[in-house]
Amino acid sequence: NIMSFNPADNIQDLQYFGEFGGVNPSISDSSTYTFLSAKTMFDTFEGNADGCYLYSRHSSPSNLYLGEALAAMEGTETANVAASGMGAITPVLLQLCEAGDHIVSSRTIYGGTYAFLKNFAPRMNIKTSFVDIKKLDEVEAAITKNTKVLYCESVSNPLLEVADINGLANLAKKYNLKL
Repeated sequence: NIMSFNPADNIQDLQYFGEFGGVNPSISDSSTYTFLSAKTMFDTFEGNADGCYLYSRHSSPSNLYLGEALAAMEGTETANVAASGMGAITPVLLQLCEAGDHIVSSRTIYGGTYAFLKNFAPRMNIKTSFVDIKKLDEVEAAITKNTKVLYCESVSNPLLEVADINGLANLAKKYNLKL
């Protein structure tokens, strides 16, 4: 029952304390981290050293704590945080698509995302069709055999158009696409 779901229940057992015993974890504002040995730095760079950080753009203690709290609240295995929307959107789309793939996107999305899909994704041979996301027949007509992603904002920026997430999810399931 969705009405009985309380995300706060899932974070009650997360106990992160500050570096000096504070009831909240310390905020890490470092951009780089030190290593006592070259091997530890190499292992960290390769992703084989838990609890070590290389560069805050990759990860930091603060981002780790936030990601773990979000994952607990959402009931997922993990969650990642990014410094910006584009810092989150771009790697996800590039993970889901490769050369020759296609994206069906809402025509009313954040300008940076539109610019990425319109100007930069084609350089990697990823094509995008921009549609009125509120018209499911138009969305479905734009889907090709190479389509991998239906992209929209639940409430678009800047026009505040509301996408039919249930209808889009049904299309995504029908054509085995990511939404």
